[in-house]
Amino acid sequence: MLAKLSGPIGVLDSGVGGLTIVRELQRILPGEDIIYFGDSANCPYGNKSSEELITLGKNMLSFLSDNGVKMTAFGCNTLSSMIENFIPCFDHKLSSVIAPIAAHIAESGLKEVGLIATEFTVSRGGYQKLIHSHDPCIDVVAKGSPLLAALVDRGDFNDAEIDAEIRRQMDYILSRKKVKDVILGCTHYPIVIENFKRCYPDINFIDPAVYQAYAVRDYLASQDNSFNQKQRGSFVVCTSGDPQIYANASKLLGLFQPDEIKVVKIRYIKSQFYFTL
Repeated sequence: MLAKLSGPIGVLDSGVGGLTIVRELQRILPGEDIIYFGDSANCPYGNKSSEELITLGKNMLSFLSDNGVKMTAFGCNTLSSMIENFIPCFDHKLSSVIAPIAAHIAESGLKEVGLIATEFTVSRGGYQKLIHSHDPCIDVVAKGSPLLAALVDRGDFNDAEIDAEIRRQMDYILSRKKVKDVILGCTHYPIVIENFKRCYPDINFIDPAVYQAYAVRDYLASQDNSFNQKQRGSFVVCTSGDPQIYANASKLLGLFQPDEIKVVKIRYIKSQFYFTL
């Protein structure tokens, strides 16, 4: 990798969901500088075509690369399910949010697990393929939600609407198999994990953000322990959406408050668009 290992960690997502990864990074790597990109103007990603997603993903990664990141952790499960389209295009490490949790599920000894995610993530089968690459006998019962990520990204956390959508998708999963463990396969979902727990108190909901943060730590450790030794790293949020939603979500999640929240604009050059400050 050619990226400078003294730079910040990049985290990208279609909106506020990837802040759950920031929370875990700040917990285990508090000295690291973090630059976050949340593309709320184009959220939800789970309902877009592959071509649109590749364009959006490359533009976000180019923005983060221009800001000197030493690696990028994908918060977006949808983009993680097609990460092979991005790895050859960038010279810094890209970390999928799906791969670490797939390994954890296999190592846990579970024989069946539920998955609630965006429709695109479920249809791509990334979780199923990676889990089965470790243990083909694990039964993955998956259901895609067309609405939940957008409801959370809206920022008002309307319990009635969110609970109704959770129940629609979870009841489908449970009608197929009475699973006891369910992966929250979109980083927006752990923001409202209390809603999940309230609706289904007997189910263990698994947050992939925890295992993504450990994967980031392990990668940096493998690169001659290229950790930032500061007591507390900087935290900058860049978004194409409403900055207040990010301030509110950061507070809700108990993050170090952002040093700065920047609004990213879309600039068009010869029918191509780019993210720019």
